[in-house]
Amino acid sequence: MTHDSTSAGPRSRWAEVVVPCIDVEGGQATEPAGHPGLSDPFDVVAIARDYARDGAAAVFLDVLDPWDGIGRLPELLGEVRATGLAPLVSVQQGVLPSLAACEALLGAGADKVSVSTSMAEAPDLIEAAAAEFGGERLLGVLNCAADAHGGWRVLIHGGDTPTALRAEDVARRYGELGLAAVLANSTDQEGTSAGYDLRLTEAVARASGLPVIASGGAGSAGHLAAALDSGVASYVLVNKLVHSGKATIASLGAELGRFRPGTGDER
Repeated sequence: MTHDSTSAGPRSRWAEVVVPCIDVEGGQATEPAGHPGLSDPFDVVAIARDYARDGAAAVFLDVLDPWDGIGRLPELLGEVRATGLAPLVSVQQGVLPSLAACEALLGAGADKVSVSTSMAEAPDLIEAAAAEFGGERLLGVLNCAADAHGGWRVLIHGGDTPTALRAEDVARRYGELGLAAVLANSTDQEGTSAGYDLRLTEAVARASGLPVIASGGAGSAGHLAAALDSGVASYVLVNKLVHSGKATIASLGAELGRFRPGTGDER
């Protein structure tokens, strides 16, 4: 996950590491956005345009529809890409049904297609996709819950189905396949606004050797700064913190500049 920020100002340099998430179903956001000035708060493209204007570089589209019901998703991807954002796309909770499906999303404008459930259920297909399209076109996702031994087990189908897979083992395989990055999501922290599981983020980073997107639990700019300052998160995912209107990508970027001294950002 790289992008050219040579012309970016201090605000956007930090805003670019903040990846907003939009949950999508039937071509619309599943919940209305609290952004001021939206004529349609369910409009994915309008929401994405706000994020792009505030300095974001990418957006994670979590498409909840099954593959046979994605409708206008290809058109939507093109429209989101036109906002200037790189769309990171998950369909049906990280299921990838075929190489042709992956090719179709990439051709429609997806910058990266995320995989999670299929990495557990059809690893050979994910290996074939990495070989066919390049690992840099895939984003590995790990939905994880803490286990009784101080580690984490992988959950699939959006966190509904536990597996016996260890988070570090799947992260290591993502690294071997050369994926673009790994999104490490703590289902225990998700929705709590209590901060990311930094131990999980570090474990995934060490095992994979890839850039890691911390996910699950962001409730303030301080939580974002803690993940980035830990030295193991390269990016931070936010959902309701910005979707609700409580904060903006721009305000979070500005706060990150203040939280992280010695960066040259304006105070």
